[in-house]
Amino acid sequence: MVFRFYSDQLSQATKGVAAWIFMAGLFLVGFGLLVILLQDVFVFIAAGMFFLFGFCVMFYAVRLYLAARRMGKNVPDEQTEAYRENVKVRIENREV
Repeated sequence: MVFRFYSDQLSQATKGVAAWIFMAGLFLVGFGLLVILLQDVFVFIAAGMFFLFGFCVMFYAVRLYLAARRMGKNVPDEQTEAYRENVKVRIENREV
């Protein structure tokens, strides 16, 4: 008596995954071959991407800095002082 703990659906799904992995491997081999054959073109493409991503990161950092600066300026001094007075009142009213 043979027990089968898998179904035909599992086998089909596994075959599908194997096919996608094989195609990804073919794609990677082809891309590697293109990089070997066209080294100069890919060097300029990679350098351009690094420049683009670098400028994007710097722009995002400037935006974050300006937003933090605006948030710091928008806090009125009365609110911060009121909070400090509230803390002083609580400390003074504590029974020791």
